[in-house]
Amino acid sequence: MTGWVRQLLGSVCLTVTAAAPEQVLNRLVREGVFFWDLQRPDPFTCRFSVRRRDRQRAEELAERSFGTVMEAQETGLPLLVPKLLRRKFLICALGVVAVMMTVLPGFVWCIHVEGNDKVPAEKILQELENLGVGFGTWGGDIVSQDLKNRMLNIIPELEWLTVNRSGGLATVIVRERLTADEPIDRREICNLVSAEDCLITQMEVLSGHALCETGDVVQKGQVLVSAYQELEISTQVTRALGEIYGNTWHDQDMVTPAEAVCKGEVTGEQRRYAVEIGKKRINFYGDSGIWGAGCDKIVVNHTLTLPGGYTLPISWIEEIAVERETETATVPPEDAAEILRTGATGALEQSMIAGQILEDRTMVRREGAVYRLTGDYACHEMVARPVPAIQWESEGTT
Repeated sequence: MTGWVRQLLGSVCLTVTAAAPEQVLNRLVREGVFFWDLQRPDPFTCRFSVRRRDRQRAEELAERSFGTVMEAQETGLPLLVPKLLRRKFLICALGVVAVMMTVLPGFVWCIHVEGNDKVPAEKILQELENLGVGFGTWGGDIVSQDLKNRMLNIIPELEWLTVNRSGGLATVIVRERLTADEPIDRREICNLVSAEDCLITQMEVLSGHALCETGDVVQKGQVLVSAYQELEISTQVTRALGEIYGNTWHDQDMVTPAEAVCKGEVTGEQRRYAVEIGKKRINFYGDSGIWGAGCDKIVVNHTLTLPGGYTLPISWIEEIAVERETETATVPPEDAAEILRTGATGALEQSMIAGQILEDRTMVRREGAVYRLTGDYACHEMVARPVPAIQWESEGTT
């Protein structure tokens, strides 16, 4: 008999004293009374365990063998049940737990999104909630096919969607639509013109008639590749395509304030707390929640996380406001120069389609309440831009 069966059916540990304890044990064996855990504390005492239902018979057999049962100790579930029944609060709690274990898995408590790369998971969860699938949704109300059709209409970037539910966990599996670059309309007649004054260093013309070559100096707005190409008896019209690189030069002029408002010493600290369940927020403070402009606000969000990394929309929110004095300080020249140079370089690189800055000559000086940067930048960039060409119709034009 295994241990868990003994605990389930119950057992009794008997302590028997006799002049010959062996006779008691031999009589139990002859009568078919099963016992285990035999111990011999002394020559006239034996201790063993029997099944709860064999207790009376074992005591009778011990007395018939001139033995005396000194102690009987019951163990197992039958002994615990009467004690548990006297604890009404515990019984109610166990009943509530049983009901929760039966009912709660039928609702959705966690939603996990898989397969998304470009579409944010927050957007998918928000649209699902708008369709009625969110924290606390009854699982039987989720129809995957209908939900997929509606979600694909709302988020066209998705190609496929399904919802797999396991207990209180709903896994939203999506596949994003593959997007290709928008094709070039070759029917549109365009020239390639220069976006800057430059010295051409590289030309790759795919279609159209090149009007310049490597080493030429061109002006801003000058046509580099024409959409019209004169043949012997006709004019061929197409869309000019190609990449043309050149050396360009840019002037930059930027300013930044010479003084800034800085944070001073800490003068005070306030803390307040709140609980957020789904979209419901419970604040544990009575004021309006508006702090002064001179406060640094720190929000610490403690989200309830289940084993496996799944999070529930239940959070304990701690907001800390640190009050500081403010003071005006002069920006060091080296910091101002770094800010200006970073800003000028970033703006110049952002204006390029492709290319790089080759050389820069800059100067930063203070002019009253500001620092000013002036500089020259030598760059190598792609200068060709498509511009619609003037169209005409004439005899023999193709």
